[in-house]
Amino acid sequence: MTEDKTSLGKRLSKNRLKLEQEYKILSLLGIGGMAEVYKAEQTSLSRIVAIKKLKPSLASNSEMMERFMREAQSAANLQHENIVQIYQMGASDSDHYIVMEFVEGMDLKSILKSAGKVPWEIAALIGRGVAHGLYFAHQRGYIHRDIKPGNIMLSFRGEVKIMDFGIVRRIDSELTQTGAFLGTPSYMSPEQLKGQGVSEKSDQFSLGIVLYEILTGEKPFKADSEQALILKITTDKPKNVRALNSEVPRRLARIIKKMLNKDPRKRFTDARELMQALENLLGKKVLSQAPNLIAQYLRTVQAMSEVDKTKKTAELDSEPVLMEGRAKTRKLGQKIQAGRNKEERKIIGEEWQEPQESNWMVKTIILLVITLAVIVIFILFNDQFIWLGKHLLKLISQFF
Repeated sequence: MTEDKTSLGKRLSKNRLKLEQEYKILSLLGIGGMAEVYKAEQTSLSRIVAIKKLKPSLASNSEMMERFMREAQSAANLQHENIVQIYQMGASDSDHYIVMEFVEGMDLKSILKSAGKVPWEIAALIGRGVAHGLYFAHQRGYIHRDIKPGNIMLSFRGEVKIMDFGIVRRIDSELTQTGAFLGTPSYMSPEQLKGQGVSEKSDQFSLGIVLYEILTGEKPFKADSEQALILKITTDKPKNVRALNSEVPRRLARIIKKMLNKDPRKRFTDARELMQALENLLGKKVLSQAPNLIAQYLRTVQAMSEVDKTKKTAELDSEPVLMEGRAKTRKLGQKIQAGRNKEERKIIGEEWQEPQESNWMVKTIILLVITLAVIVIFILFNDQFIWLGKHLLKLISQFF
């Protein structure tokens, strides 16, 4: 028995050494409820990756371990452009880790905090990307069960990525009522909250809440307690999206209303049908520019976020700071646009200037006015004021 433990210890030590040799930790990206995420360099392939480590205190928790392993195993089977890719899963000493694709960008939760409401075209493109990834997962028998802003990433290359398949489940698996309730209550479907189990259309409902929130800046269902929240989600109808944001097209509002239907049978048939509805709304021109539009929007949000970080202090409330950040960003945008206009007015390297009024133009105008006056006088008074006309003409010739 002692020999077995010693042998196991040696193998784990070797694994740890291999982990430290293979990956160079660069920075801490974030800390969640069950794991820490690091930015690292995989030295053998010279690429940047993200390493998600289960907190050591949870390593002995069988439920958390199962969830952690499920995330790696399920996502590893879902190689898709709209799903964060898993490269490796392993363990070294007390560390359990997942090596995954590093997405350089921001999640929707951070975007909402920094920029507030998302333009409807960008929101529809995000919804289309998530629906595309979900359809791929659903076709392979996986339901995400925790679609929310914090689990949706936008990259600076204009990609939309679904993250965290930790509570994913196989469609053909059996769950207890407790298992069916896993997820984030604010984004759960009515059937999930009632313990009736989940389906592909449960992910659709959760995505509907996400789209509602990023378009309006607030969730469709709000309450002071979890029980009250559950009651609202299962019984109340949310306000129309357009009542909170009139810029949202009616077609998009109808799409979201259908996604948030209490009856799963009245939602879209599947995520593919939802994706097609969003594509029809956006049109070919917007779809052809999708990555550029998302990337450009994300750069704007990043600029706003940097302003917020610079100006934020403990004494200031977060909302005024955000407003100040947005105002400064608008001013910066105006300056940039002014600079562009200035550049556009340059001709052969010389800055174009507004032409000044010259003396000859003034004199020409005065001449025209006096000539018209003489003509009018001549017509009205004929011979009686011919002498006056001649006198005026003489004055004009002297003036010019």
